[in-house]
Amino acid sequence: MYLEIHGDTLRLLEFRKILDRIASFSSTDYGKRLIRESRPLEKPEGKLERSKQMKDLLYAHGDIPLGGIHDITEFIEKIERSYILEGKELKKISRTFVSLTRLKEFLSKMSQKYPAIWEIAKGLYEMKSLVRKIDRCIGEDGEVLDKASPELKKIRSDLKKLTRSLRQKMDNILSKYKEGLSENLVLTREGRYVIPLQASKKNIYDGILHGASSTGMTVYFEPKELVSINNELRLLSSKEKEEVNRILRELTETFKENRQGIEQNIELFSEIDFMYACARYSMKKDASFIFPEEKTTLTLKEARHPLIDEDDVVPINFELPENINSVVITGPNTGGKTVALKTVGLAVLLSLSGLPVLTRSDSRIKKFRKLFVDIGDEQSIEQSLSTFSSHMGRIVRIVKEADEQSLILLDELGAGTDPIEGSGLSMAIIDSLIDIGAKSVVTTHLSPIKLHAIEREDIMNASVEFDVRTLKPTYHLIMGVPGSSNAIKISKRLGLPEEILEKAEKYLATEAMDFEAAIEKLYEEKSRVEQIKRDAEGEKEELSSLRNKFEKKLDALKNRRYKEVSEELSSLEERVDSLLKTVESAINLSRSEKEEDKIKAVKLLQETKRKIKEVPLKPEIEENGNEKIEIGDTVKNIDTGLTGEVVAIEGENFVIKAGKITVKLSPENLIKLSDKKEQKEIPEEENYINTSKASVTNELDIRGSVVDDVPFLLDDFIEALKAGKHEKGYIIHGKGTGRLASAVWDYVRNHKRIKNFRIGTPREGGHGVTVIEV
Repeated sequence: MYLEIHGDTLRLLEFRKILDRIASFSSTDYGKRLIRESRPLEKPEGKLERSKQMKDLLYAHGDIPLGGIHDITEFIEKIERSYILEGKELKKISRTFVSLTRLKEFLSKMSQKYPAIWEIAKGLYEMKSLVRKIDRCIGEDGEVLDKASPELKKIRSDLKKLTRSLRQKMDNILSKYKEGLSENLVLTREGRYVIPLQASKKNIYDGILHGASSTGMTVYFEPKELVSINNELRLLSSKEKEEVNRILRELTETFKENRQGIEQNIELFSEIDFMYACARYSMKKDASFIFPEEKTTLTLKEARHPLIDEDDVVPINFELPENINSVVITGPNTGGKTVALKTVGLAVLLSLSGLPVLTRSDSRIKKFRKLFVDIGDEQSIEQSLSTFSSHMGRIVRIVKEADEQSLILLDELGAGTDPIEGSGLSMAIIDSLIDIGAKSVVTTHLSPIKLHAIEREDIMNASVEFDVRTLKPTYHLIMGVPGSSNAIKISKRLGLPEEILEKAEKYLATEAMDFEAAIEKLYEEKSRVEQIKRDAEGEKEELSSLRNKFEKKLDALKNRRYKEVSEELSSLEERVDSLLKTVESAINLSRSEKEEDKIKAVKLLQETKRKIKEVPLKPEIEENGNEKIEIGDTVKNIDTGLTGEVVAIEGENFVIKAGKITVKLSPENLIKLSDKKEQKEIPEEENYINTSKASVTNELDIRGSVVDDVPFLLDDFIEALKAGKHEKGYIIHGKGTGRLASAVWDYVRNHKRIKNFRIGTPREGGHGVTVIEV
């Protein structure tokens, strides 16, 4: 079911243009049509999940078999008008269903890994009976084959015999009429064989005339000797045509009988081509599939407008928290306010339509039921805004139709009229929308609206950044800070005389100047805080990555140690069982009355006693293992091999610092390597990666490794690339079964330090190599 989104909203956000761009990634017209028909849905999750799985599939396998699928919708329209399909059209139908069967078989092999795709593909009818009939009757070039029917085979056989007979006669005829021929050859006119005769000789011979050349010098003459055979040929040709038409009519009827299954195939394949196009668009444009949620904030991270060239677009970060009902974006004209507004609107529209959004995958989009937009009549991003009356007419309708599940986007609210009245109206409209329960995002350049946003806790200010030094907008969106007009600063940089600037400042109210100064100070503080936050996030991310890496390694080592101990115990059990059997044999022999058996028993018991002494009953303790451990000592965990310094003792446990990782370990598996007096200062990164670029390679060969070890191998490799300042790395996993390649792709796809990854070029190793960018 579609949501009721007003046509103005789709038009003003230029939604159709984005659909055309996504549709261009389809393989057939089926997918293009379905994408261009896209609208916001009540439940877009199915489309999003299928496209997301298709993206994973394409990353893992490169592509899917879509060749040979033709658009056969026009043939359905033809049979509705009682047309008989031609041989070439029927062959396209056959090839299409053969290709759909091949596609279904391909996807069936991955049904467990990509169940959402298979849910669609499994419904494809294979149409084997129809394909067999068409292929038996129609050749590769669309010709009706002799074997299509016994009657057609007989007619064509007779035609060939008659044609051979005619050719045998032609030599005699050409020889007989050579005196009157204008050319020594045989022609056909109106389906009959004739010879070119000089016009002056036409009355000399008996026969039938079939017209003349454009000059009148030559007539096309059917000699009486050919009349009978020509009549037979015409009759057989007519029968052939009738039989061919009968066969085509029968095949067309069979196609018509299968119409329901055919239309279902078209519908299902359209969905497959839809998800294929979305996946390819997402891969090419670095877009994400964002599932809209009922209870969430509207948070866009590094969102881009899809109609702006990739080299020119500036990503924005936008947030509309749960406790905020309206965001007011301010700043200079042509500073990017409208672009930001459209970017937010399109992100919501695309997500609700089940389409990819140009934003990071950790963005969040609230599931709105209504979306209203006022960006002026027929205005593109670069053009000016419409009149006040045009704005207000649309706003009146929005206020009447909006509810608590609505998102309203209003561009340059209050423009086109007196600034004082415009400000009052704008603040009242924003308040009214908040009272309704709707969420709104508005752009304006009116200062009273900025103040209104500061005074209300449920309205957030935002601004587009402007570089006063270059007098150019940066198009970055700054959340939480109102924009400044910068008019006086810009005028000063442009060279306006100082006395005029001073006079302008006197005309301005002190409060206005103070307000602008406060905004400037707030902006500077916000920028400083944002930088601190980015630095902190970077450190946090790095520490979190190192901690996760350590924990994974620790778990793996514990599992490996457990496996080794289990194997050792199993071996000991086998040895003990063997010794027990030997003892039992010795006991049985000792009970024998034969002297040699008793001697043999004694030898067995002596040998068993020697072997028992060889069985290890306790683990070997490394040197210094029993020494007392104190703060400052260097210790090693005998299970994991981790080495670090004791920085604290908490109860019975020791706090160990190893590089940037701090862990708490029990004393059972710790041994002291050196005490604090002998310990030398260890560089912080000593337990990790050598940061010398010369010692770091940008290639990792994991062929022969097990899938479970891939994350640890890649973690070390990525750390090494960063330390060695390599921007690109080559992971050699080979082709083989594809399990290693899949494991690599699954891991790097979500790794925060990897900007991009791809399959290697043929020169780089093709599908046997994955190239990553860090």
